[in-house]
Amino acid sequence: MKISSSFNKIGEGHSKQSFKGIPEKPIYIPNIVGKIGKVVGEYVNTPEQKLFLATTALMFQPLLDLKYADEEKRTDAAIKSASKAIAGGFTGVVIRAAFQKITEHFIGFDKHNKFNLHFFPDNAIRMKENSVSMANIRMSQYCKTLGTLFAVLFMILFSNSKVDVPLTSDLQDLISGVVKENKSWISSLNDVKDARIDKIKKWFKKKNELIVKYKNKIKKVINALSDDSETKKPSEDSKT
Repeated sequence: MKISSSFNKIGEGHSKQSFKGIPEKPIYIPNIVGKIGKVVGEYVNTPEQKLFLATTALMFQPLLDLKYADEEKRTDAAIKSASKAIAGGFTGVVIRAAFQKITEHFIGFDKHNKFNLHFFPDNAIRMKENSVSMANIRMSQYCKTLGTLFAVLFMILFSNSKVDVPLTSDLQDLISGVVKENKSWISSLNDVKDARIDKIKKWFKKKNELIVKYKNKIKKVINALSDDSETKKPSEDSKT
């Protein structure tokens, strides 16, 4: 039984090239493309990617807002988009790069610490026995990936609400002062600084008042317990 009859037509104007052969019209990629790919693979990681995304958002998103947003809100929408891009890009790049440096510092073949003990990959030793250079490359990639994971968790649990939001608000006030109120950058920056200092003082004052409130409640409870113990003592003495 014939499985395929196509093999019978070899030589009748059909290509005789195999899968491993060279095509009739090969496309040669310039060497510069390979060099760029090598540089990107070695040096472009999540911090650089975040910087690229934030820069792109800063360049195009405000323009889209100025063109397509509601007429009364175009300026505010563009300022908000620019502020979010700057704040998110700055914190995203710094936090990712910092955590990658931390993981590269504590994780490695010759590192002796608890962090390395828990997060060192098991198959790294076997890979190093086969190829030291490849093991080092994989270890660097592993540290960067793990650092990015820690950075994302840190941003979700802390920095997005505690850093990004206040920084975005301050940048909005800074840019609004220049664009909408015709202030200089120095004057607008000083106003934003004073406003942020006032907010910090109010925050500390509120926390201090809360602490004092809880202290007073604790004191009242202690005084009430001590008064009860003092009133019980005479009754016990009278029974004797």
